[in-house]
Amino acid sequence: MVEILIDKLSVRVLLVLACLAIASSAGAQARFCATNSTFLFGDRQISSSTSATATISNCGDQSWSFTDVSVDPATGPAYHVSASCKTGLTLAPGAACSVTVTFAPTVPGQTSGAVWLRNTTSTPDQLLTFYGRGVDSQAGTATLSFSPGALSFGPQMVGTQSPGLTVQLVNQGPNPLTPSALVVNGPAAYDYSAEGTCNVGTPIAAGKSCALIFFFTPAALGSRPANLVVDSPQLSSLAILPIGGVGTSLTAPDADVIEFYYPPRDTYFLTASPEEAAYIDGGGAGSAWTRTGFHFHAWTIDNAAAGSVPVCRFTGTPNVGADSHFYTGDATECALVKANPYWFYEGLAFREPLPAAGQCPSGTISVVRFFRPGGDVTQMRHRYVINPAEAQRMRAAGWLEEGPVFCAPA
Repeated sequence: MVEILIDKLSVRVLLVLACLAIASSAGAQARFCATNSTFLFGDRQISSSTSATATISNCGDQSWSFTDVSVDPATGPAYHVSASCKTGLTLAPGAACSVTVTFAPTVPGQTSGAVWLRNTTSTPDQLLTFYGRGVDSQAGTATLSFSPGALSFGPQMVGTQSPGLTVQLVNQGPNPLTPSALVVNGPAAYDYSAEGTCNVGTPIAAGKSCALIFFFTPAALGSRPANLVVDSPQLSSLAILPIGGVGTSLTAPDADVIEFYYPPRDTYFLTASPEEAAYIDGGGAGSAWTRTGFHFHAWTIDNAAAGSVPVCRFTGTPNVGADSHFYTGDATECALVKANPYWFYEGLAFREPLPAAGQCPSGTISVVRFFRPGGDVTQMRHRYVINPAEAQRMRAAGWLEEGPVFCAPA
């Protein structure tokens, strides 16, 4: 379990790993067997006491010994452990010992713990884990819901951070609700981070909500599931939000975005179409158009590479808008520009990943957008720059830097 207590945008992580591995192969060997590897105590009233026992046995045909039987330091104070399994104890084939865990909560809230059962078998790092929740008369006096009811990040490049997704924690009432734990657990818990206005110990009034913004940075390929678990003394049971995403690797880019310049009007143009580039090179758009020598990689519109988004292309409305082209991969910005009478939508130009929090991941190059205002709308210009020296020249010439808008693969 990865426990994240979110307090004023900071994150504290507590790790408890649970596993039970049983080895088997032909021939004589020492084998570790257990009747249970996890105790789920569920909801238990404050001041109550509940016990559970696991039997540990040697199910092989060679003796083995315990090298460490100890309570994990992350174990909550509500748990009490007694065991006949001891450090140094040797179990002959067929012999057994036991571990008894008693859950006696004194305060409301979820708590967990574990006992290490390290040994000399081929599966030496065994862990017996246990989970429970203390409840009192407050339980059931408020209800928590999530909006949306699940977070789905979709495909994301391994090692890169996604844009944030926001979830609202809504107190349905009728009483105030005070979170006692905000926990991210599950197989890929470390792939997710969060910030926001939900804090342990900060009440949520009935009918009100707080928000968490989650970010996804997959550590491996494939499905990466996790859960947000919220506890509060006022909840009758834990509130659980499923979180999911898919770790992917990008396919090789299949487009080259070429930059052209038209000196008579001091305007720049980008195209990922080889046919369009050849048309301009051949003078089809006027003999003054020339290549600047700058270009960057991308994906064609039909190649929906994981982590990339389609880029909208606009040109200024003739005799009304700017004598310039404008490109954006931001869906909201694209919709706004489409509604602007000064711009004419030409379609989708190419696909690129977008920066997260203004930063492009390693292995990509920032494509920075520059803007130059004019005396009127028709004199406005935009340019998209990847070269640091060229970017400095644009700043010195009075162009305004708007920041990275694409992340071109290197």
